[in-house]
Amino acid sequence: MQYFFLFVITLLIAIAGVLIFKKFKVLDKPGSDLKNTRKPVPTLQGIFVILSVIVGVGIVYPEYFSNPLFLGLLIPWMLIGIVEMLEELSYLWKFPKIPPFVRLIVHFLSAFLAVWIGGIGNQELVIGNDIVYQIPNRLFTIAFMVWTMFCINAINRFDGIYAQGSGISAIGFLTIFLLIKFVVFPSYEQFNNLEALIFVQNLSFFLFLISLIYTVIEYKPLGLVRDVGIMFFGFAIAYLSVAGGAKIGTLVVALSLAIFDAIWVGLWRIFIVKKNPLNGDYTHFHHRLLGLGFTRGETRAFIWIWSFMMMVLMLLQGANRLHKIIIFVMMACLFFGLNTYLFLYKKMPCGLQVKKER
Repeated sequence: MQYFFLFVITLLIAIAGVLIFKKFKVLDKPGSDLKNTRKPVPTLQGIFVILSVIVGVGIVYPEYFSNPLFLGLLIPWMLIGIVEMLEELSYLWKFPKIPPFVRLIVHFLSAFLAVWIGGIGNQELVIGNDIVYQIPNRLFTIAFMVWTMFCINAINRFDGIYAQGSGISAIGFLTIFLLIKFVVFPSYEQFNNLEALIFVQNLSFFLFLISLIYTVIEYKPLGLVRDVGIMFFGFAIAYLSVAGGAKIGTLVVALSLAIFDAIWVGLWRIFIVKKNPLNGDYTHFHHRLLGLGFTRGETRAFIWIWSFMMMVLMLLQGANRLHKIIIFVMMACLFFGLNTYLFLYKKMPCGLQVKKER
């Protein structure tokens, strides 16, 4: 019942956000790169994503506002959200843009604050069945900062086609929720972090509902979430995947197309194109599919269906770490092997050659 209530709250806020920004003409400016010919639609709907989280939690889980785990997600995100909102407004009203390195610094700082405020350190690494390694807090903080930056940018760069970033985020949140509910809880008898697990389970499903609703809104599109919302999804996925104990392996395979693609594109830009990997282009996975003749709809469907299948496959392995490692290695070999064959050996164009506009 509480999940249905959260769905209704999110839907009402989403509809209100689209109508309010349409009335006050806070609209995007369609370019000619990968966008369909259409009229401008309400942009910056990521603001209402954050509003949905605050209102929904305030009504259904008001106790979370005094929970360090929730504050460790909310407060650092506010820092990212302000920077990304200013960045998006610079496209609308033509004032100076924020340099990419400043945004990167903010991402790292937010990840550090998430560990400090949320208290998500003191993690354990289980090797085999009986070897437990206590990860030093400093090492965990550094690893989490890298993981957070990676998730934020992987999800954000995967947002080159309407609704694709929101849709892949929905699968990510659903993966975390199902993993805890149907794998973690049934597989173990004692939990040192039960409160954290319940928190992650509840918030993951809530964010799944939010990202699913905005997938529908962005599909046509009726409105656009932009970086303010997409980077929140990426940050939340990174945070929730470790807040109740690291659940990264299953998530990486479920979102492998986005995560492996971020690695591929970074290496391609550095070693093949020989440019700054932070400078955007049209060499991401969805661009490569479009270059191979896929339509936008086919590209979205392929990515969503494949990701959903990988999620189900990993969940079916239960708590069997060996099987999950084997699947992870096979996925990595398939992805990088196929890309290497097509774009390095066969010399096919890696992406699209189009003029970039906003």
